[in-house]
Amino acid sequence: MPIHDKSPRPQEFAAVDLGSNSFHMVIARVVDGAMQIIGRLKQRVHLADGLGPDNMLSEEAMTRGLNCLSLFAERLQGFSPASVCIVGTHTLRQALNATDFLKRVEKVIPYPIEIISGNEEARLIFMGVEHTQPEKGRKLVIDIGGGSTELVIGENFEPILVESRRMGCVSFAQLYFPGGVINKENFQRARMAAAQKLETLTWQFRIQGWNVAMGASGTIKAAHEVLMEMGEKDGIITPERLEKLVKEVLRHRNFASLSLPGLSEERKTVFVPGLAILCGVFDALAIRELRL
Repeated sequence: MPIHDKSPRPQEFAAVDLGSNSFHMVIARVVDGAMQIIGRLKQRVHLADGLGPDNMLSEEAMTRGLNCLSLFAERLQGFSPASVCIVGTHTLRQALNATDFLKRVEKVIPYPIEIISGNEEARLIFMGVEHTQPEKGRKLVIDIGGGSTELVIGENFEPILVESRRMGCVSFAQLYFPGGVINKENFQRARMAAAQKLETLTWQFRIQGWNVAMGASGTIKAAHEVLMEMGEKDGIITPERLEKLVKEVLRHRNFASLSLPGLSEERKTVFVPGLAILCGVFDALAIRELRL
């Protein structure tokens, strides 16, 4: 006689991040009190590229976002509104026509959407790392996005310091690498600008201290992967390895010609400004090593 398992199926939850560079969706369930990730979807939409000097999102950028969300909506069929969390970040905080865009989004993916503050974004990033990384002790978590960079120190699911700065790989590409031109002067200007944006919080972070620094963004993952391909098999990012990576980057004249082992084609336009920000963060906070 067959035995039927009558235990309830674990409920699934979804979190969608409408980022400045990419839209992400993570689907998870709680099993025995622990979060278990069962699926991820990510699509680069370059939303921030469509934000003009007047802080208005272009029709092209909105269309890219809507097309991506229509794909996400297919995977979310059957999910209750209470099981789906959708948040907008830096670009949607800045866009004056964000409300118009969100009205169109709701027709494509009918779940509540919240535009969150930079500090709330940082807190959520930290909680995500706490749920998915086994390292214990006090953590410094860094996320370099398309339009902003978030930094958090926390421990045991409790954020202690939470900061967000308006510097991202898309916005820095526009400001410091016009036309995608790579040279020592552009890179140094971007690096110094990133470090200067952190001046007011440097002493607070250094006083609190941390046991381990962790990266949680595409820029940092890309740097990790390139370093591994360059022979640094543990993938740990250190100041010395960053300088090695910068030296390789500066051999190239522009984003289009950028060719590094392990660097994907779609990362070319944002990797160099993201790397400059990462160097600036290392400089400001005197980070000795960064892990994924």
